[in-house]
Amino acid sequence: MSDFEQVQSEKQKLDDFISQKFRIVHVKEDLSGAWLDMQHPGGETATLHLTTANARKYAAVILIAQEVDQT
Repeated sequence: MSDFEQVQSEKQKLDDFISQKFRIVHVKEDLSGAWLDMQHPGGETATLHLTTANARKYAAVILIAQEVDQT
């Protein structure tokens, strides 16, 4: 899989969670990427691992948008 395809795949997974009303509640970054803990208003939780820098940047934009929506 090319880097572009990897980025698109990770962004699509994140978009799928966001479209299902999941919210990012915790981010842990290490040398293997970023681990996003997500929570649905109904209580369901999920973890998404992002390995590409561009997908992590996209997740940061989503996280900022969430924070703006809360205020």
